[in-house]
Parts: sequence; structure tokens; C-alpha cells
Amino acid sequence: MRKAMVFMVLLLGLMPLLSGCSLWEQDVTEPPPEDRPSQEDFQSRETVFYFPDASGRIVVPVCFGIPWQEGIARATLSYAMEGKVPQEISALGLSPLLPAGTEILGLTVSDGLARVDFNNAFLNYDISNERSYIYGLVFTLTEFPTINRVEILIDGNNPVVLPGGTVALEPFDREKGLNLEVADAAGESEQTERVVLYYLYQTAQDAFFVPVTRVVGKVDNVVEQVIEELLDGPAPGSPLFSAIPRNVSLDSVNVQGNKVTVRLAGSLSPAGGGQLSADQIRDQLALTLTEIPGIMEIEVLVSGHAPQFGAGISFPSSFGRPKKWNYVSSGGHVDSLN
Repeated sequence: MRKAMVFMVLLLGLMPLLSGCSLWEQDVTEPPPEDRPSQEDFQSRETVFYFPDASGRIVVPVCFGIPWQEGIARATLSYAMEGKVPQEISALGLSPLLPAGTEILGLTVSDGLARVDFNNAFLNYDISNERSYIYGLVFTLTEFPTINRVEILIDGNNPVVLPGGTVALEPFDREKGLNLEVADAAGESEQTERVVLYYLYQTAQDAFFVPVTRVVGKVDNVVEQVIEELLDGPAPGSPLFSAIPRNVSLDSVNVQGNKVTVRLAGSLSPAGGGQLSADQIRDQLALTLTEIPGIMEIEVLVSGHAPQFGAGISFPSSFGRPKKWNYVSSGGHVDSLN
């Protein structure tokens, strides 16, 4: 009897060691309690994907509900593979994030680092747009609050340099940004910084907001600089567009606590613009300005007054970041809600 008890104690003591030997067999990506779905919504989780456009030049964030399951980060990647992308997203004309034949050999998360191991088919993306696919993957995984860095492995090995020339020795994060642009004036500056601007991309069905990371010369008034850059519009030749009319210019900016008051000159009401145009202008400003640390509320004045649109078109006196944007419902419609 004593021998049996000793055997059981030894066996229990070895169980943690035995389970820890299999690095890739289980996905330990567990969201915190607040990230888990409620009891009544336990069958679905709203998840943000980052898909390249048809050209591979632009990465578009899309929020879509997928069935809840343990190891949700790994499940999310499976929905981004060619042949497995939900029909509602494919209908937009966006490209799969992961090439056909890609297999996820393992995904673990520890101390904010996600280590994702693919088979060699993962590397069959268009290498001329390698950055879009790599950072689409990185931004998709770092949407989870438990992940802030991503290490890419191929068949269990670090690839060192990816086929398009991207160095993969160190884990990737969000610091370098998405949809990178370099402002003309940045080359004349001794110091540069990156600002995030939101423009729009027209899919086959709806217009989606797209973050652009622009390298600019460093200045003291970051808020003013961000607005000026936003009003300059997307880079020449970009497939993106701005809802803000080109004749609008910046008069002044005033920041009080977490609120910024933006005074503009010109007209925010585009020719033929309706409520949709007003909403796009509001959300474009809100998404861009709330990327600046500390900014939570925006007030817009045009020639000293509240913006004037057509009859029956509303525009709030002040607003914050939209709660839901680029959301594609199961019917394929995109929503943006405050």
C-alpha cells in the first residue's frame, strides 16, 4: 500500500513536467475575464482582422464576429487563411492574410510574446508587399490584450530574414506602424516621429477607415501637426481618400485637459454630401485625434461656429472615439456607431 502511495505522489509531481514538454500542443492564449464574451453572447466574439486589399498595398482593419472557442487567437488566424475567410469579408474584395496551404503548427503566449509557428507555405505571399502581410499578422494578433509582440517561426525555426528582405531576428510589434508613408518634409528634419492618420478605403460594398502611419518631422505641437497632416490627405497615388473636403484648412487648436477644440476654415459640407459624409468626417477626426495620448473628446468649429451641413443632417457639438467601426455583420454590412 505504501509503495502505491509513493508511486501516486511521484506521478502527481511529474505531471506538470510532462505537460510542459509539449510546447506547441496547446494554445495558451487566454483573454482576461473582461475580454471573454458574456453568458448570453457566449457563441460569438467580435474580433478585429487586418486584411490586405486586392493590390496588397493597403491593410484594412475589419471587425467581424467569429464563434467563441478556447485558443481564440489561433482560431482567429484560421479565419484569415485563403479558402477559409468568411464570405462576408471575401465579398469586400480584400485578400486573405495567410496563403493557401498555410498550417499553424503552434501558437503560445507568454509575458506578452506570441510565438506562432507556420509551415513553409506561409511564405508564399507576394514578397513585393511583404510588409502588408507581416504587419497584418502582427496587428491581428496584438488586438488581443495578452499579446504585444509576435515572433514568427517557420517549421519551428527563426527565419532570420524573410523572402522579401524583412529581418525577423527580433519579435515584431506595433511600433513601426501600419500602412507606412513618409512625408516629403521628413527628409529635411533632423528628428522624425510617426503619427497615425485615418483615411477611407472603398471596398466593393462600403468605405472602411484605414490607419496610416506617416513619418513626419518632429515639432512641439503634435496635435496641430496631426491635423495639418490629416488635412493634407493621403499620399499621391494612394487608393485611400479623405471625407474631409480639400478646401478645409486649420485656423487653430486648443487643448484643455482631455478635450481638443479644432477651429477650421472652409466648409466641411461636401457637394452632395449627406448624413453619411458627416458621419465619416466626424469619425475620421475622432479616430485620428484619439490616437494622440490624452485626447478623448473633440469639438469642431468652422469659422467660429458649429459645422453646418444640409437640412436634417446632424453633427455633434463634441464627440469621442466611436465605440464600433469597420464592423461587418453576418449580412455583410459595415457599421460605425458612437
